[in-house]
Amino acid sequence: MIDNAFLASQKAKSFVGRQTTPALRHLVFAIVDQVARQHYGSIYSIKCLQTAAAVKSLLSRLGIESQLWMGAVCVAEVFMEPGVVAWGGFWDKDHHIWLATEFYEYVDLSISQLHMHPRRRRYDAIPMPPLWWSDIGSWPPVLKYLPDTPIHMGLECQEDIDDMKAFQAKVDSTFDTMLQNGDVEKVAFGTILGGPETMNALYEQGNEWVVRAFVFQERSIAFPDWIRNREIELIRAHQRGERAESRLSSRTDLVRTHDQE
Repeated sequence: MIDNAFLASQKAKSFVGRQTTPALRHLVFAIVDQVARQHYGSIYSIKCLQTAAAVKSLLSRLGIESQLWMGAVCVAEVFMEPGVVAWGGFWDKDHHIWLATEFYEYVDLSISQLHMHPRRRRYDAIPMPPLWWSDIGSWPPVLKYLPDTPIHMGLECQEDIDDMKAFQAKVDSTFDTMLQNGDVEKVAFGTILGGPETMNALYEQGNEWVVRAFVFQERSIAFPDWIRNREIELIRAHQRGERAESRLSSRTDLVRTHDQE
């Protein structure tokens, strides 16, 4: 079993280091990813809200607080065909949901399913690793997260509400079973993008997505205009001590409210 003493020590280490420990990252992602694959299957890629909310719930159980965010994301897409690259993600009229922990980490599990998204251009995309990024002040030239609105989410469609509750119940049940019967030494999730140092280490290890994405830096491929312009807006608003005007398109399936902080 994974005892409370171990979880308490990992929580304490997280607060001392001001970032979630690797053990807790892998544990949480392993649980949510497993249930998402079972519950959502081929539509996992469009369930960013559900997976981010599930990660948030498990972190809360572990004593780490977090906030759901909606905004723009731009990432390098690379393919099996050598030299073929493109910008992918969610911006302009398309937006994404991820998590920000109290340690100022960005957490995004569903981005690892971008290659399976219904809007994908090709069918030979190489999956990028999920994100648990510890240094949001430093992004490599192949990733960009632009937060727009912190959200307290709620779904309007009763079918979606019921589905999300069922998904969360499965996540909680799987987590409880892992704590009772699991072995922390056997919790294996895989590669997680944790920051610039992780990216460099993965490049040295020959990680296929990281190595192929490096061509964006070699060729000095600029982010799309919308992303660059929005980033400038956010920086200028921050310098004025203001919140930038939202660029989110209207969503009929999601109720969102701004934080009051």
